[in-house]
Amino acid sequence: MKHPLKIAILLLGLSTLTINEVIPLSSGAKEEPNLILNPSFEFHSFMSHRTGKASDFQSHNVAFWNTEAWGDIEVMRESHVPSTIRPDFSTHNMVAISPGKKMWQFFTLPEAGLAYGDELSLSVLGYQNGANQLKSAIKVMKADSEDGEWSPKDFGMRDSRSFPKHARGELVVAKEYSASMEDTGTINIFVEHATIVGKASVGNKSSSEDINTFGIQVEFENLSSSDTVWVYAPKLTVNGASQNKTLTSREMTPNYRYIPRTVQKLWKGEPIHIIVMGSSIDRGSANPPMYLYDEDPDSETYKQPLSGDLFDAEKVGRPDLDGYFGQWRHYYSYAGRLKLELMRKFNLTADKICLNFMAADGSSIGESHSGLQQYFSLSLPPDPGLNGHKEGEVWEELYPDLFNRNEGARPDLVIFGSGANEKTDTPDEIAVFEGAIRWIQQNYPNTEFLFSPYQNQGKYTPNTVDLQALSLRYQIPYMDYPKIADDLTRWGNKYSLVPSDGHPQAASHYLWFKQLEKAFECWNPIFSGQAQLQLPERLHANTYGWEGKMVTFDSTSSRIKTNRFIFEDNAINSWGKTDSEPPVPYIDGVKFESRRSSPSYNLRNSMFRHGRTSLGDRHILEIAGENAKLTYVDSKINPNRRFFPVSNPNWNLMGQTIVPFHSEWGAPYGKEKITLKPGKYIEIEVVCTDISVAWVDDPDAGTLEIFVDDQLMRSQACNIGFTDTDKKVNYLENRKGILNLGFGLHKIRVQAKDAAVDVLSLFSYDSRSNLSSERRLTGLAVGGETLEFTRPFKTRPLVICSGDLSVDTENISNTEVKFSGSNGSYIIIGE
Repeated sequence: MKHPLKIAILLLGLSTLTINEVIPLSSGAKEEPNLILNPSFEFHSFMSHRTGKASDFQSHNVAFWNTEAWGDIEVMRESHVPSTIRPDFSTHNMVAISPGKKMWQFFTLPEAGLAYGDELSLSVLGYQNGANQLKSAIKVMKADSEDGEWSPKDFGMRDSRSFPKHARGELVVAKEYSASMEDTGTINIFVEHATIVGKASVGNKSSSEDINTFGIQVEFENLSSSDTVWVYAPKLTVNGASQNKTLTSREMTPNYRYIPRTVQKLWKGEPIHIIVMGSSIDRGSANPPMYLYDEDPDSETYKQPLSGDLFDAEKVGRPDLDGYFGQWRHYYSYAGRLKLELMRKFNLTADKICLNFMAADGSSIGESHSGLQQYFSLSLPPDPGLNGHKEGEVWEELYPDLFNRNEGARPDLVIFGSGANEKTDTPDEIAVFEGAIRWIQQNYPNTEFLFSPYQNQGKYTPNTVDLQALSLRYQIPYMDYPKIADDLTRWGNKYSLVPSDGHPQAASHYLWFKQLEKAFECWNPIFSGQAQLQLPERLHANTYGWEGKMVTFDSTSSRIKTNRFIFEDNAINSWGKTDSEPPVPYIDGVKFESRRSSPSYNLRNSMFRHGRTSLGDRHILEIAGENAKLTYVDSKINPNRRFFPVSNPNWNLMGQTIVPFHSEWGAPYGKEKITLKPGKYIEIEVVCTDISVAWVDDPDAGTLEIFVDDQLMRSQACNIGFTDTDKKVNYLENRKGILNLGFGLHKIRVQAKDAAVDVLSLFSYDSRSNLSSERRLTGLAVGGETLEFTRPFKTRPLVICSGDLSVDTENISNTEVKFSGSNGSYIIIGE
């Protein structure tokens, strides 16, 4: 039976005062919130970007709605819809559904503020040529749950473990409420009294009595085999909502504007390269493994695994995907689902989206630093275990257009997902993430980022808040699945999505993907893009140590002394082994933890990594345990570091003699030395923000005095040895940093006191986050002229002269410069 009040509202005329809800012009009862996202079917028609033909009024994709394939629907502005079909009031946009096709929208209960027991009503206007062609449905979606346990080995799989029967495969329909109409022409279909069923038990035990409902799917389907049907103005409401319910119409957030380069490439149909960072969770390593299941509820093999580990494109009827997925876990992961959906949304073929899985089992962001260069350059061949592609393929053949573009195959987008295995420099992991971002920005400028972390019950990993902080600083979109995932545990059994050890199953990956998908939803009117910030001010002091390049040392290198290693600068990633598990790492004599021996060099899995250290100081890694041995160490060199051994001609040696230095640690600070007797010194001028002076500790050594710009900055005793884990005192090379000097020209004097000191070298650093505080003055001058600075520099600036103009460094201060020579131009650089 039709409801007169509802019909009256629809016929009085609708006004789209917002893009999210249809509001009647009549006054009276309070308008019920519409829980459908984008009920006016807003869209962006991107095909004009590719064809050059004017067709802005139509598209085959509607923001926040899904279809099985491009072309299943056509959305159209109402002005272009035949007058015999469109209503006599403004409805904004209308969607034509092709014969046998459907469109749907899924959302979780917490996103809409829904609860078990709530009763929903769905109304939609439409047009059909024949009776019962348009079907409207509300599907209550739950996780799989049956009594008992199962073992993959019973179905021919290798895994012999047993698992609860819940969490197998995709979400399933707990209850469907649907309706259609006999009338032809313009129709108004109502689906009413759709109760959200749900019942969850506690504990990791699967039960057929459970109804682990997590979301709602609104669906419109064309049951005709020949005719097109039309839909418009859908509305989903909660019946008799109590005054305590906080329901509001849902808003569309234009997340796409924060990844403008990537979205524009998708619009144009250009190839893109996406890197997926993260751990085993990101690439879909789950327990039980994420198999291909029989998802037909009428089948005798319903919810049984149908295939082993390797992806088989024929089994899902997608031969076009052959070569592009290595294993089923990649296909069912949140990122694999994203590739498929981007192909659908933007009418792309598989070769247009390179989905490069850098995520690996047991991996952390600290470990990833060793593989950044190889993964980002696609120097590793396609491999299921390495990057989620079929073995034996060739990158250039899989993605020919990617390699033919002007910028080459470099990544366009990096997705940061799970941080479950991090534990690198906790609680300062933000520096490790930020260091990776800044390395990428330095080596691949304008690469965009998306944060889509995984979090189980709001307590699985601490670094979701780190990504939130980086989101603010770098203007990176943050897709908040952690909040949704936590809210979902309020309803269904938490184990029905994550049955074993924290790894999410396919249905959970689907829920995760649905949040990430929102970053790519586009509609008119388009919001202006907001480019992500490139190398802004750093969030954390330790970031500088993580953003440089890696240098690899193996066990044959003199830099590794069996189980000990002196850092290059501030961060290391290491591999090694002991006969007693696990190896026990020490940094500068402080004990840490490792998971296990990892002797083989692996770009995504290591034994131990560390970077919470002070700039410019010597840092020593040791591995303790029975027959402890370091096999490889990757050590970071900080950006913009310069090395000045005592043999460098910039030193003023004051007549001191250089002699060879023999180091048992591989001479990280130089192979030559000068022995300064008490009162003797050497000098050098460097352009930098920070310095580090290296010397040799000796029980008979004196004190090293370090002057910067004629001010004593450090008096360092040089007769203190390093006590290693074997309780042996080692007298070896050492260094200390003098920091925050300000960018500019600095005169360094190194002088011995009390007794002789062996000096090796000096390191200088430019640790500025960017050049935002850099000042430059340019002009013409003549010899003898003194230029006074209107505003003093932070320290002595660098002065560059050309022509016949010159300057002596002693004639430069932070307030003025006195030129010499003849006529010429100058550039003055400082802070």
